[in-house]
Amino acid sequence: MSYLVLARKYRPMFFADVLGQQHVTHTLQNAIQQNRIANAYLFSGPRGIGKTTVARLLAKALNCDQGPTINPCNTCTSCIEINESRSLDVFEIDGASNRGIDEVRNLREGLRYAPHPGKYRIYIIDEVHMLTNEAFNALLKTLEEPPARVLFIFATTESHKVPATILSRCQRFDFKRMSHQFIVEQLQTMCRQEEIAIDAESLRMIALKADGSMRDSQSILDQIIAFAGKNIQARDVASLLGIIDQELFFRVTDLIQAGDVDGAIKLADHLFAEGFDFDEFLIGLAEHLRNFLVVKSGSDPHLIDCSEEHIVRYREQIEAFSIEDLLRLIKVAADAENLVRRSSNARLHFEVGLVKMVRMSSSVQLTTLMEQLGEVKKKSNSLPLSSSTSPGYKPSFLAQTPNPTTSRPSAAPSASAPAGPALIPADAVSPEQKAVVEQAPALSLAAVEERWQGVLDAVRTQKVALGTFLQEGWPVKVGAGQLEIMFGRESSFQMNAVENNRLLLQEIMTGILGVPLRLLCVKDEEGILPRVRKIPALTDRKSEFEKKLRDDVRMQRIVQEFDAEFIK
Repeated sequence: MSYLVLARKYRPMFFADVLGQQHVTHTLQNAIQQNRIANAYLFSGPRGIGKTTVARLLAKALNCDQGPTINPCNTCTSCIEINESRSLDVFEIDGASNRGIDEVRNLREGLRYAPHPGKYRIYIIDEVHMLTNEAFNALLKTLEEPPARVLFIFATTESHKVPATILSRCQRFDFKRMSHQFIVEQLQTMCRQEEIAIDAESLRMIALKADGSMRDSQSILDQIIAFAGKNIQARDVASLLGIIDQELFFRVTDLIQAGDVDGAIKLADHLFAEGFDFDEFLIGLAEHLRNFLVVKSGSDPHLIDCSEEHIVRYREQIEAFSIEDLLRLIKVAADAENLVRRSSNARLHFEVGLVKMVRMSSSVQLTTLMEQLGEVKKKSNSLPLSSSTSPGYKPSFLAQTPNPTTSRPSAAPSASAPAGPALIPADAVSPEQKAVVEQAPALSLAAVEERWQGVLDAVRTQKVALGTFLQEGWPVKVGAGQLEIMFGRESSFQMNAVENNRLLLQEIMTGILGVPLRLLCVKDEEGILPRVRKIPALTDRKSEFEKKLRDDVRMQRIVQEFDAEFIK
């Protein structure tokens, strides 16, 4: 007798043998017993979980010589022919290769003939979503009013592609994906019957590779038996299936904890030299980080598909990561996997992704940032306003400002901040600070105006747009540790942008003017701004346009090419 693969050898022969889909088999058995057989069924779900098997069992239960019955005999002519796929009353059609309207018309022609010798004429159409729209339309009337003793069973892995008009004419059953633990248990039973010695880690890897498909797991086991014989070890499974050792993923998280960029580059080179698929590695790494997330959240560790030894390691190392850190790392891994899959230079994107994860700083809770910002505001409001210092002096509230080059989010005070800070109590000032304040020279408005262009240039080096917004205003008053900048009535947007970046501007002005000043924005209600301004605002668009036209060769070419002119 020729060899029979495990997937066919252990295919269920009765409804009771179908495991993991009891919600389907129980309903169908009740329908048979109550004689409530529908004219069309739709079985949907992932591959290899029993859709076609249940369709055959239903056909056998209806056409058995002792039926309709929920327990077909498997000995009568009808049952044997259905088991051997040669019944004249049960037609199995591949929807992918018989998808046109001509095939459906031929099918409809056959409906005129009564079933013989069975009781029902049954059409099982696999991958029904592959039929064309015209073919579906040709089926509509037949599905709604089929001839007596005709039954349609559709199977599909993508039910969303089946037209709603077809779905509404069928009883739909959604088959469930098999859990990894369930697949492991079934494979253990199968290996005992086949007298195969296999360890638990091998079964776990097979179930993981099968991705919820019982048929895939049986096919993989068949392949491994052919490779390793009847004594299977985990290393045999990993070698044949190309499964990446879990230790490599733990090595990545160790590098992340250590911040070891050099180690990450060397690991990428090792994976490249060993011929690992970067795409598969990143998918496995994301799953590895997800396992950390499960343990960190306090969930049942059995939700993790790994050995008990690895679960212990997850628990030992979990304190090194917060939930926010893990979420960010998973996103980086997913983004890198997407780039690796689409790019012709997969190694580059893989290395960049690893370095990003290694160099990523720890996450900070928003509440913590808000508390820190509150402390910054308190220190800012407690500064002396009537003092001036040497150019090297930096106020304490600026020293507490978060570094804009870090990856953590920063916050700026809102425009609704108090217009003027309170003076610091005299007893809270050190003698050294008091001496600096008393000896600092006063700063005149003329001195501020003389250095204002330097302030604008310095701001533009930090933020170009902010420098443009600041140029819309002009310093009009200085004194009592405060600098007033006036904006025109039409420049509300620019004034708000300047207020929202007050801390940064105060830091820059301290470096240029040599005196710590609090910035206050005021609006020109009396129209005096044009008279006091020494540097034209950027709102003088025509002058700015003419200046750029004189200095910029590219703009000159654009104007000449398109015959452009200044309008407004």
